[in-house]
Amino acid sequence: MVFIHPDLAEFIASPVMIVIGTRDRANRPDIGRGIGAWTTADATGLQIIVSAWQYGGTIDNLRSNGAAALTFVRPSDYVCYQIKGRASIGEIGPAGLALSARYIAAMSEALARLGVAPEMSGVWLASREPTLFQVTPEAVFLQTPGPGAGTALAGSP
Repeated sequence: MVFIHPDLAEFIASPVMIVIGTRDRANRPDIGRGIGAWTTADATGLQIIVSAWQYGGTIDNLRSNGAAALTFVRPSDYVCYQIKGRASIGEIGPAGLALSARYIAAMSEALARLGVAPEMSGVWLASREPTLFQVTPEAVFLQTPGPGAGTALAGSP
C-alpha cells in the first residue's frame, strides 16, 4: 500500500496545476485538468475534482479502465510530483464544491502573479459539471525537472 506523505498532501492541496492523464480503450492518451484535490484522512487515497463538461473524455476513460496518472505542478518553480493509480468516480458533496471554489480562486491568483491572464487560466479552471473521482495510489514519483526526475519516492514499488 502506498501512503501519501504529509508534506506531499500539503503540496497537493496547495495552488498547483493538476494534470490528469488517462487513456481510452484503444490506448489513446487524453488529459484533463483538475479543479481541486486533497488526500484522504488515512493518507491512502486522493480525491480530485474535474469539470466533466470540459473534460468528458477524462471521465469516460476513468469509468472505462480506471487508469490514472496525476501530475501536480507548482507553476512558480516547476516542483512536480506524479502519482499513478486506480480511479473510480465518486460523489461530490458541499465540502468538495467549497474546496474546489477555493482552489480555483487561489490557482487563478497564483497564475495571475506569474502573468497569466484570467481569460487564459479561466479556460483551464472551468467548474461546470464538477465531478469527483478517487484514486488509490500505486506509485509516487518526483518529476521536478533535473537529475532526480523520475525517482520513485518512499512507499512506491
